[in-house]
Amino acid sequence: MKSPEMGMGSPEQKTPEQKQQMVTELGSLLHDEWRAPRKQEDGSFEPRIKKTKDEAWKAAHGAEEVDIANTSFAELPADWQGENRAAAEVAMNAVFQAAENGRALDESFVEEASATIHDKWLERNGEWAPAEQKKPFGELSEEEKEKDRVQVRKAIGIFEARK
Repeated sequence: MKSPEMGMGSPEQKTPEQKQQMVTELGSLLHDEWRAPRKQEDGSFEPRIKKTKDEAWKAAHGAEEVDIANTSFAELPADWQGENRAAAEVAMNAVFQAAENGRALDESFVEEASATIHDKWLERNGEWAPAEQKKPFGELSEEEKEKDRVQVRKAIGIFEARK
């Protein structure tokens, strides 16, 4: 039996299941971060209705549309979890790799990982991305860079909470 101070083990000892739990947690945090500005006085969020292609979700809910703002990450259809899950995988994998290589999770790492996150985001979303986001990370506005940095910092926080 593990002692409490062992937590989830060293980075090398984390199982694929443990890593996936951290990815899911970060995906959920990113969804909450996205919807936070939509919060209304009554605690609900300004609705954002979207069609889903997730057949299992449609069958379970008897609907083809979902209010993604008023639905928790865990309850979203798979297609609407997709972008946050993809972003979370990139960020968490950068943290896992750095930790496994003994690299400090410092500001230098945050900048480097943020650039990778942005590059991967462009690969997924470049077709529709606005012009101000279709630039290399180094040429983005500070506001745009910070969106990527937030993902890395949240990934580090999740990882460090499980040491």
